[in-house]
Amino acid sequence: MLVERERSRQVVNCVFQDGHSNCSTCMELGIACTRIQPRKKRGPKNRYVQALRSQLDRSGDEVSLFATLGDDHNEPHTLERIATRPVLDQIIRDWFDWIHPLAPLLHPRQFMARMAQSYEKEQCESQLIILVASLCAATVASLRRRRRLYGEVTVERCLDLAEGLGLWGRATTIDLEWTTAMYNFSSATYTEQGMDSPLSLRLAAEALVGLRYQLYQRFDQLSFMDQQLLKRAYWLVFASQCTSDIHGWPMIHLHAPHEPIQSLFPLEISDDELLHGYPTSPGPHNPALVYSRSYVPGLNALSRLFLVWSSSQAVPHKTIAHLQEHIDRAEQVLGSLPPELTWKGFPTSPDCGSVESSADFGTDTQTVNLKVTELHIRSNLLEQMNTLARSESVLATPSVIIEERHKVADDLLDVLYNMPKEIFDANGYTIIPKIRDIGSALLDERQSGTAPAQIEGFRCESTLPNINE
Repeated sequence: MLVERERSRQVVNCVFQDGHSNCSTCMELGIACTRIQPRKKRGPKNRYVQALRSQLDRSGDEVSLFATLGDDHNEPHTLERIATRPVLDQIIRDWFDWIHPLAPLLHPRQFMARMAQSYEKEQCESQLIILVASLCAATVASLRRRRRLYGEVTVERCLDLAEGLGLWGRATTIDLEWTTAMYNFSSATYTEQGMDSPLSLRLAAEALVGLRYQLYQRFDQLSFMDQQLLKRAYWLVFASQCTSDIHGWPMIHLHAPHEPIQSLFPLEISDDELLHGYPTSPGPHNPALVYSRSYVPGLNALSRLFLVWSSSQAVPHKTIAHLQEHIDRAEQVLGSLPPELTWKGFPTSPDCGSVESSADFGTDTQTVNLKVTELHIRSNLLEQMNTLARSESVLATPSVIIEERHKVADDLLDVLYNMPKEIFDANGYTIIPKIRDIGSALLDERQSGTAPAQIEGFRCESTLPNINE
């Protein structure tokens, strides 16, 4: 007992003899050798260290997944890394049928021919895989009711694959395909994650950088087709930035307010003219040459609408007269549209994909998008007018604003009641936020207690929930 007490007060070094794992002192005392006992841990576990280890484990899993999806050098670079060929063909076909009319960023026949050639090769260009992955991401995000046809293709998987193939790499060439992929991924993440997504903002900024670099540094080196497609991408990015601005998120400006931009509008030509070159002088009529439908007139009309919005916000101090002038200008843009792009209160192509109506479906999709965009701009400018009126100590909403609101409500309900389901599906990812924004303004007016406002608010309340069905 005294020996044990003495040992507890003094540090006794373990003495080992050759060939023995226990020290002689511990053996004499009849106790387990303290040299081979595990060190006792004192106090509770370090939560910081535990959290750090957990974070490192997750990072390791993410790196492993990233390597599996994108940077696996043992897996050949083919389009089947995105999806099987039947699924991929379905997605690309849906892109050109449903989304291409709103975003004519590619030449359909040339792109499909390039994909067909890639299937015949053992290896595919990384740039093409990234571009196709971006199309798949945009299609999956936009056409939610058709996701059952797309297998396991998701926005995240497409983006992971593109990152593994060098989407963000320093050596990546800034060209039209890279810029188009950035725009597609930005649209996809915007639809999936919301307009406040930092990833969507980053992708949009990358697309903007690519546009300005090619427009002002490399434009003369591009082919005629690439020049026209680049201009189309320019205005699509501009439209998306203006839409974010309308919803209250600061836009990334593509051009200064007084910068000349008329030369940036793409030519309103067909895909055949885009492929073979736009004739500078009229030649002899060739009945065998039938030009395909062009969606550029609708894109240019959409760009002019957003230019009206941009102009309305370019002054330091807004006035009611200034805002009313831009409301009138937005209506004038729609009033100057050709008949095929003018909303008539009824659809002209009720079915998508039928032989008789497929030629008009894309134009009808553009028509609905133009009408809802014009209503969205008018509604937002009316809200700004109402805010100015309230700041001038006007207790009640001026009658002119109320009347304009009712016109917007009538036009919106006309579109919602008469728009075919197929056209809504093609437009859904772009017009749903706009319709909700318009509807929220009308429902806010309902709280003022005026009878017309209550009627319009009730009609919108009963109609707007159907957009999610």
